[in-house]
Amino acid sequence: MTPPAAFTHLTPTTIVGDLLEAFPFLIEELSNFNPHYQALRDPQMRQMMAGVATLEMAALRGGVNVEAMMQFIAAAIQRHTGRIIMVDNPGASGVSPERLAAFRQIMLKLHAGGDLPTAQREFAELVKQSLPGEIAEMEQHLIKEGIPVSEIKHMCDVHLQVVQQSVKQEPLVTPAGHPVHSFVSENRLIELTVSHLRAILSATHNAPSPAAHPEAWRELATYLSKLAEIDKHYLRKEHQLFAYLERYGFTGPSTVMWAVHDDIRAQLKAVRVAVEQHDTDFVAANLPPLLNAVSSMIQKEETILLPTALKLLSEKDWIGIKLAEHEIGFMEAFSVGDEWEHAPGAKRAASAGAQRTGVLDMNVGALTLEQVNLIMTHLPVELSYVDEHDAVRFYSNQPHKIFARTPDAIGRKVQNCHPPKSVHIVNQILTDFRAGTRSVAEFWIPFGPKFVHIRYFAIRDAQDNYRGSLEVVQDVSDIRKLEGERRLLAEE
Repeated sequence: MTPPAAFTHLTPTTIVGDLLEAFPFLIEELSNFNPHYQALRDPQMRQMMAGVATLEMAALRGGVNVEAMMQFIAAAIQRHTGRIIMVDNPGASGVSPERLAAFRQIMLKLHAGGDLPTAQREFAELVKQSLPGEIAEMEQHLIKEGIPVSEIKHMCDVHLQVVQQSVKQEPLVTPAGHPVHSFVSENRLIELTVSHLRAILSATHNAPSPAAHPEAWRELATYLSKLAEIDKHYLRKEHQLFAYLERYGFTGPSTVMWAVHDDIRAQLKAVRVAVEQHDTDFVAANLPPLLNAVSSMIQKEETILLPTALKLLSEKDWIGIKLAEHEIGFMEAFSVGDEWEHAPGAKRAASAGAQRTGVLDMNVGALTLEQVNLIMTHLPVELSYVDEHDAVRFYSNQPHKIFARTPDAIGRKVQNCHPPKSVHIVNQILTDFRAGTRSVAEFWIPFGPKFVHIRYFAIRDAQDNYRGSLEVVQDVSDIRKLEGERRLLAEE
């Protein structure tokens, strides 16, 4: 049997049978990845096919890109074991080592305090002959090497300008009801709101004032409220689309984009507060760059992110995204269509649910699976469990969740479920839990009208081995108001 330690790299010539011996869970992973590989579940067929077939041959048989297949396998191995397997594909049209080295030098100079405009000019010159995928690959390489996302983020707009100037973009044509169609349609609504806000600025000569322009100031508040619905659009990207792209090894650009989302959220929140407080100077100075950032993000989605997703994700992946869209929802003015041939089936699957039976013997007592799920969804707290390999394995699916969660998180690295700016805190907690220097970590934050208490608990087995962590989230707004005592049943 081929030991798992024998694998440090994947290449197009890697033997499929050796991989399956070392990592048996790949049988099920590959079966779900592509219907052509479901034959691997049959031991006899597996022996005939996998013994001599290379990954390149298997990719050809399945009609998939060999690099996408290798990235999927590497991501699956990391999810199940925590091991990082490198992907080598000399025949692929990836970024050249020379170009990657040049990009690295630009970022290192910037990291050392270099001039940002100079770095952006050098970057524009470097990538003007590059394809969008090559630029995304360079970003991903440098993130893995430890270059801060906050610095790579500075190059995003230059990246976008270069792509727009050098690459002819095909329209993103998908039927109504397909997740890409929903993203693009929402972008048109966002553009309309941005256009209204720009018109208000123009009509007031970029200096709106509640005293001089009372009607314009009221419209400003109204359209900023509409723009705030962009959060649902971003949440579906972060918790659904990014989760599926990670399965194919596409992580770096998604991380950078999430960081930009958070910048936009912070800018939007600050401008809305300024409008409420009649801070005209702040609004005049900060609303135009906010609108530019929102428009730029639309271009990044439709020029880079969504074309990449259409190239990498399978039809089954898109159906998976479709099934969980309702967990987060859409912008209020958007109505999801159902022309996509899989949309009706996805709706039926989502409403039907899985009928599972069986009884679980607990430490004390026994419960059916239905009873366990009912208990979990009726608890006054939200639970999520991350295993010892940092993979999300479970969350309690309450109907009104405090934080956005979708089934796409299952199997995802917990670090990728958090904004880039807070990943270092997540890693510190997990490191302390593993080392045994900490058993509990807790935080409390205002979250809209709620006051939220967040606790993390290290889970250990009877032998004191670390087996993962449990997150407990609770809205304690009403609990904080309690005084005195109540001993009698209150009237409803």
